[in-house]
Order: sequence, then structure tokens, then C-alpha cells
Amino acid sequence: EFLRPQMFQEVAQMVHFQWRRNPVDNSMVNASMVPFCLSAFLNVLFFGCNGWDIIGHFWLGHPANQNPPVLSITIYFSIRGLMLYLKRKEIVEFVNDLDRECPRDLVSQLDMQMDETYRNFWQRYRFIRIYSHLGGPMFCVVPLALFLLTHEGKDTPVAQHEQLLGGWLPCGVRKDPNFYLLVWSFDLMCTTCGVSFFVTFDNLFNVMQGHLVMHLGHLARQFSAIDPRQSLTDEKRFFADLKLFLVSNFVGAGSLCFYLFMLSETSDVLIIAQYILPTLVLVGFTFEICLRGTQLEKASEGLESSLRSQEWYLGSRRYRKFYLLWTQYCQRTQKLGAFGLIQVNMVHFTEIMQL
Repeated sequence: EFLRPQMFQEVAQMVHFQWRRNPVDNSMVNASMVPFCLSAFLNVLFFGCNGWDIIGHFWLGHPANQNPPVLSITIYFSIRGLMLYLKRKEIVEFVNDLDRECPRDLVSQLDMQMDETYRNFWQRYRFIRIYSHLGGPMFCVVPLALFLLTHEGKDTPVAQHEQLLGGWLPCGVRKDPNFYLLVWSFDLMCTTCGVSFFVTFDNLFNVMQGHLVMHLGHLARQFSAIDPRQSLTDEKRFFADLKLFLVSNFVGAGSLCFYLFMLSETSDVLIIAQYILPTLVLVGFTFEICLRGTQLEKASEGLESSLRSQEWYLGSRRYRKFYLLWTQYCQRTQKLGAFGLIQVNMVHFTEIMQL
């Protein structure tokens, strides 16, 4: 239920993690790598052509054909996809860890406040569904409508604002009106691939962060409820080591800069309408990810607060050893990091917005 894809991903065959139960041990596995292979082909073709164009521009002085805002966000989405592919084994292992720890019966679910976790997930899922199924088609259809309504004839090259992604393709096909629908279809596939990368990454991050906060909160409540004098019955409590899913917002900040520049420098209403939604979405998602980083920090800090209130000195010797281990673990506040370079929290969001 937590890992279900969006409808457009199923229609486009871009479900990068097709979760199935292994009949042998009932573990979660990714049933197919075909979407990753198709995505790799599209990315190699798109970035290969545009990379060649960029090299020609800087080294040979050829005119550039790039659309910086669109290129930056395609790189941003593709980084998400690359991380999903490189971390696919760790993701499967982590999902299985969460699956094993997930409460099965209603009483345990209510005790761990899983209903609140699911409610937060469902709100996020519905927002993503609206964004991807309404905002995405609008972004893709606007250039097509501009071409059909305003293009002056077959002898006139296709302008950049009439293209979905822009950039360069061999033999001048991107600027040839006769190949417009073919190029637009290719751009549509690349756009669907990129959005699917982003949606898949966001959903996994949302689910993992939500479950980590749920488990940390439940563990903190367990610590608060422990009576050290009953350590003979409570000393064996154990919580599995947690892993963190790394995120980076560097390219996202660059995309925001490009989009804000485009909005501030243009007076065309259609161009403003085309770029305003991606800008707002990038700001919203960056804020939400940083907020979740802060939530994870607060949830893990709650463990230490719960331990501080313990009358550990009243427990048995063995209990005091466990208390020492718990204290050492809780001193390592769980944080979201971008490849170990920065901490992703509300301070990080403020820094991005100040760029």
C-alpha cells in the first residue's frame, strides 16, 4: 500500500520498482529491470546529444541550442534516477527491513500510531497525483499548442519556446517542422521518464522517513514507559540499526534560479504559465524534504530526552549496561545528509532560498 506507483507510471511502463513477494521467503523484490533499461536508453540519447551540442558551443563556437531551465531540471531528475539505480539493492534491503518491522495486527498498528503515518503518506500521495496528472500534461501540451497555433509555416524553423525540452538532435530534426510531432513524442517520453524518477524517489523517501519517525517515536514512548526496577523483564528490548536515504538539493537550487530568472525576465503570459508550475513545485518539494529532515532530527532527539528521564540507577547491573548502549546510540542524532556534505533541514532550505 505504501509503495504503490502513480497511474501515469503504470500507463507509461515507467514503474522502476515493481514490488512483488518472493514465494520462497516472502521477501519484497523488484520484479523487473526493464523500466531502468528503457530510462537508461532515453537518458543516454538525450544527454549524449545535448552534451555534444554543449561541447560544440564551448570548443568550436557553434550557437547553443540549450534551454537552461529545462536542462537543469532534467539533470536534477536524472540524478534522482541515477541514485535509485545505484542504490537499488540497498533500497530493496531497507524496504524489507521496514516490512519486517511493520506491525501486522490492528492493535500493534494503533500502538505505533501507524494510522497517523498512513494519513501523512496519503496526503502526500494525493498531492503528487494531482501534480503529476494535471501539472505534467499542462507542461507538455503548452509547447504543442504554441506550435499548432502560432507557427508560421513549414519553411520556418521551430523556435525554442515551441519545443518541450529544447536542446539538440542530429540532422537538424529538432528545428524541422516536418519532424515536430516525432521530436515532441521523444521529449514526452524523456519528460515522463524524468518525472517518474522524481516521483519514485520522492515516494520512497516519504515512506522511509515516515516509518523511521514512526519507529523512533514508538521507541521513545517505550523508553519513557520502562521502569528500571523491572529490568529483568524489560532488558532485552532492541531496535534495529537505521539507515538513511541520502538526498541532494544542489541541482534543485540551480533549477530554481533558472526558473525564477525566466519568470522575472519574460512578459509572455504563456511562457509565465508554462514555467510557474515547475517553479512552485521545486520550492514546495525542497521545503518539504528539508522539513522532513528536521522532523527526523527531532524524533531521534526524543530518544535521548526519554532516556534522560529514566531512573537508570534503580535497575539491575545488566539493565545499566543496556542503558549505556542505548545512551551511546541516542547521542548520534539521526540526520539527513547530502552525500555527507550538508545537513538537509530547515536551515538548509533557508540557505537555498537565499541563493
